[in-house]
Amino acid sequence: MEDTSGFYKNDDGYVLHGPNFVLNANYELRRETKDNHTYPTDGWYWFDTIEEAYSFFGLEYIPPEQPELPLGE
Repeated sequence: MEDTSGFYKNDDGYVLHGPNFVLNANYELRRETKDNHTYPTDGWYWFDTIEEAYSFFGLEYIPPEQPELPLGE
């Protein structure tokens, strides 16, 4: 299973994701120190999964379509 943890921000219905860090002139959010931050930080939150983030923001998460792999003959 893919690790989708990271920092998430709802930008008018478009969900931004920083899996390891978010850098700004006024702050730095880093995975290693995620438990030391006060949230929200400029709208950013930490979530363990993408589904948790979308649910928190009141949005429906629709996973991207996976291409079908050809079957062996």
